[in-house]
Amino acid sequence: MIKDVVSLTPEDSVSKALSLMHSHRLNQIPIVNDTSDYLGMVFAKEFLSVNASPESKLKGFVSKTPTLSREVTVERAIEMILNTGNRAFPVIENRSKLVGIVSEMDIVVNARFGHSTADSVMSGAIVQEGEDTLGNALSKLRRYNISRLPVISRDGVLTGIINVLDIAHVISKPRERASKSPGVGTMAVVRIVKVKDIMRNAYSVEQGSKIDELTDDLKDHEEVVVVGNNRPIGVITPKDVLELLLPKHGGPTFIHISDPESEDDKHEIERIMTKFLKKIEGRLENVQLVTIYVDKHKTRKYSIRARVMTNHSIIDAKAVAYDPISASKEIVSKLERRIKSAHSAKLPKKHRRGTIRKEEF
Repeated sequence: MIKDVVSLTPEDSVSKALSLMHSHRLNQIPIVNDTSDYLGMVFAKEFLSVNASPESKLKGFVSKTPTLSREVTVERAIEMILNTGNRAFPVIENRSKLVGIVSEMDIVVNARFGHSTADSVMSGAIVQEGEDTLGNALSKLRRYNISRLPVISRDGVLTGIINVLDIAHVISKPRERASKSPGVGTMAVVRIVKVKDIMRNAYSVEQGSKIDELTDDLKDHEEVVVVGNNRPIGVITPKDVLELLLPKHGGPTFIHISDPESEDDKHEIERIMTKFLKKIEGRLENVQLVTIYVDKHKTRKYSIRARVMTNHSIIDAKAVAYDPISASKEIVSKLERRIKSAHSAKLPKKHRRGTIRKEEF
C-alpha cells in the first residue's frame, strides 16, 4: 500500500479535486474528515458524467466504497478491483482511520506475468480523430464507459491519446458557459477545443510485446497502445493486466460481473454467457477466462464489456442498452460474429463458405 495518500474533505471544491487528480494522475481521491476518518471516494469520471459545477463542494459527490485492512491478501484486493471496477481502495485501521491506499497499478508493478504478451490482454481500441471536438470525445467516453481514447489522424495513424484526467483538467477551470446551465459538460470549451489541442503523446508497442516489459511503461503513461502499421489495434490498462492474476476458482473459465442491478440480473447474465460458451465449444480452443463488466449510468443506460481470453487470442466487445439483459444479449451477438469471422479466417479458402453455412450460432 501507499502510505502518503492525497486526500480531501467534503468542503473542498470539485475544481480543487480535478486539479489534484490531473497533477498527481489520480482517477480517484479519498475523502476524510478533520480526524482522518475515511468517508468515501470521489471519482473523475463521476464529475464528467453528471455535469458537475467546478465550484460545487465535494460532499455531494462522495461514493461509499469497500475498504481494506492491512491484513487483506493481494488476491482479495485483485478480486475487489475487478468486481467493483474501482481502481483503488483505501486501507483503514481502528474501524475508520485512513492509513494508506492500494491501487491496481501498485499491484501490477509488483507482479510477474511470465510469457504473457500484449495480445493476450489488450482491449480493442476505440479511437477519436484529432480534428474532432472535445465534446464528441466526452460523449464517446460516456457511451462506452471507458476512460481513454487513442487519437488518430484522418488516415488512421496514431498521433496521441486523451483520457478522463486530460479532459477534466481543461474543463475544471471556470470560464464563460455556453448556456445557462452551470455544469462542467456545458462549458463552451467542450464544443470549441479540438482533441488534438489537449492530447498527450501516446506510448505504443507492437503486438507480441511481453507484459513484464511493459509494467513500468504502464506506471508512467497509464495506458499502452498496441499498434500495427502505426495504427491502434488495442489498448492495455492496469486492469487488463490484473485479469492475468485473477484466481481461477471452479475451473478454467471464470465469469466476473460487476455492478449488476440485482442478483436476478446477475444470474440471468451468467445463464446467457454460460449458454454462449457451450455454443462456441470447438470454435475457441482453451478458453481461460471470461470477464464481464456491467455498469449502470445515471442516464438509466447500462454499458457492458465482455472479454473472452484463450491461450492464443482475445476477443472482446462492448454494448449499451437500457437493461443489463438486453446488453448481454447484444454482447453475445457481437462476440459470435467475431468468433465466426476468426474461425473462418483460419480455414482453407475452399472450405470457408460451406463450413460457415453449416454451423449455426
